[in-house]
Amino acid sequence: MRQILGTSKGAIVARVPRPIAERGAVLVRVHYSFISAGTELAPLRAGAETGAVAKSDAPQSYLGLSKAYIAAALRNPAAAVRFATRISREKLGIDSKPAQIVNDGSAGPDEMADQGWSLGYSVAGEVVEVGEEVTDLMPGDRVACAGAGQANHADYVSVNRNLVALIPTECSFEDAATTTVGAIALQGVRRSAPQLGDRVAVLGLGIIGQLSAQLLRINGCEVIGLDLNRSRVDRALQLGMAAGDSDVESFKKLVRDWSSGWGVDRTLITAATKSDALINLAMEVTRPKGTVVIVGDVGLNVRRDLFYRKEIDLLMSTSYGPGRYDRHYEVEGNDYPLPYVRWTMNRNMQAYLELLGRHRLNVNAIIDRTITVEEAPAFYGSSTGKEPNPPIGVLISYGETAVDPAPLITLSGHQAAPRDRARYALVGAGAFGTSMLVPQMKKRSDRFFLRGIVSRDSVRGGNFARANGVEILTTDLETVLSDPDFDLVVIATRHHEHASMTVRALRAGKHVFVEKPLAITWEELDKIVEMRGCKPILMVGFNRRFSPAVQAIQQRIRGRRSPLLMNYRVNARYIPLEHWVHGPDGGGRNIGEACHMYDVFRFLAGAAVEQISAVSIRPGDLPYKMNDNFVATLSYGDGSVGALTYTALGPNEGLAKERLEVFCDGEVYIIDDFKSAIRASKNEVLWQSPESDKGHGEEINRFADALATGGPAPIPFDELIETSAVTLQVEDLLHGRRCEV
Repeated sequence: MRQILGTSKGAIVARVPRPIAERGAVLVRVHYSFISAGTELAPLRAGAETGAVAKSDAPQSYLGLSKAYIAAALRNPAAAVRFATRISREKLGIDSKPAQIVNDGSAGPDEMADQGWSLGYSVAGEVVEVGEEVTDLMPGDRVACAGAGQANHADYVSVNRNLVALIPTECSFEDAATTTVGAIALQGVRRSAPQLGDRVAVLGLGIIGQLSAQLLRINGCEVIGLDLNRSRVDRALQLGMAAGDSDVESFKKLVRDWSSGWGVDRTLITAATKSDALINLAMEVTRPKGTVVIVGDVGLNVRRDLFYRKEIDLLMSTSYGPGRYDRHYEVEGNDYPLPYVRWTMNRNMQAYLELLGRHRLNVNAIIDRTITVEEAPAFYGSSTGKEPNPPIGVLISYGETAVDPAPLITLSGHQAAPRDRARYALVGAGAFGTSMLVPQMKKRSDRFFLRGIVSRDSVRGGNFARANGVEILTTDLETVLSDPDFDLVVIATRHHEHASMTVRALRAGKHVFVEKPLAITWEELDKIVEMRGCKPILMVGFNRRFSPAVQAIQQRIRGRRSPLLMNYRVNARYIPLEHWVHGPDGGGRNIGEACHMYDVFRFLAGAAVEQISAVSIRPGDLPYKMNDNFVATLSYGDGSVGALTYTALGPNEGLAKERLEVFCDGEVYIIDDFKSAIRASKNEVLWQSPESDKGHGEEINRFADALATGGPAPIPFDELIETSAVTLQVEDLLHGRRCEV
């Protein structure tokens, strides 16, 4: 399908895979999307201005740009060099063709440079599929969708349920495509709490200002407006605004005369500027005890004398309304009870659509242009901000025929996949997968070859795929599992998806490397246990056992006589409670990270766990979690004991994150933040490095060798299950749940 991306050189139309309907979301075929001139055009204009150089300086300037790309991508030097070289050669007019690439002819000579960021956040279209847990929408429903990163300028979008609103029968797709900006305007008006007869000033008469003026009139208010563009003032006057001006001084006089010298009752700031002049103008024209609402992005250095003397209520209007930026509402789909939160962001969207359906608002009068997807790059390129009368509202039309409705695309210009290596797909294009796992696997390019990327974010995943010359880009794991030319799946998604994806991949006959944790519930672990004896190799990212420090100690204690007493302290540092790690996607920090420590205990003891106890702090109403502030004690079949102190109560500075002490045979071995391993009695350094090495490289080496030789997995299956079970039992103990080993 097609998606419009922003780049440093302007907008482009890129080929991306169609998204899938996630749990709690709907898949929508877009009919129209709305261009927001303020938020979308500003970074493109900035990029154009930054990239504008004199002809004589072009070579040096673009070589500098190449260096910047290299510096920003040191974690992936080869890709950075390829991308920087392409940029430099293109700008200098030098033709070049990437080496060892395949061109299947499906989308031009080379798509690898088609990288950028998502544009758009307001669309209207038709539901084609609903995800799990969505029960009140069905295919065929006409809907409006909101949300940056979801309601993109694209043929298809997957949008969380609380960001989707039904379109009334009387409302057109064209009008409904403005719902996001309409909800922003409506929330700003609600924050001002207008009363019948109020005189209200609107500063900035772009799309949100125009809609705000109309909404205020519906509330029985008289509206006066200011915009530096006279044509926008005239537009608002034609749509019923009482008065307005494009000159600041004339506007002040107009307000004075219009309000009998008192000033307006309320002022809405709907413009965007870094200057503080606008907010101080709002203070100046608003009456004592009046209200100023900030809707746009403006400077906030308020003159205290005006603010204090008039005792003005200064309010911020946050986007579409209550629920915005709340993960529990937007992502998890938890609605606020209507009696307590009458107007959520979704109910604002619905209210705006109903006003359109009843023809109470005239949005058609402020939509100046409708363009096709193919015309979008030219439009963005021509919108430099210097035109005298830029359009206020612009729609993108996607036509009546669906384009490339497939969840997988083959990128032209990709590197050919060799047959003598494990061809793998990275599932989840997040930071850890792209900056840790893939670079480590590239070090073993004799064993691994990255052939595919599976990512629900086809822009971020697509950027990484193109930067690395990857062949397959898809949003659906099944397309990889059904492809016999994939040998391995590397799973680096959020924790709640690990177990189900692992089971599906193993059943499909694929080897699996899955980042920890393996499972976050007992039910998930049961499904993994059922895969015991399967032919493909299962590897979990318990990397610390492969670190040089742990390996050095394990060598020293191999012939020990006594059991081990192991003290492991983790100064985990605080993570806010709203972070996904603490939620259902992460399972908490005991499950998400402490599993590493239990695996180290198991590796050093060399025996199965026999008894587990755990106790946590009691945080009361303080913002701490029990499962990241606890002590767990494990005893093993050989008599060894491991005690883990895991806490988020410690400092960010002055104390290393991890320290392990291993006592046995009259000796103690100490690991300090995986930078050293020391035999304490003799102060003997067993291993040392200026950089922390937690074993990621050796972990990948062992896995590569196992795949190549058909040997046993680097960590036995039963140990993977045992460590996961220990983690889950500690979790149960910390929360007072009954459990049995």
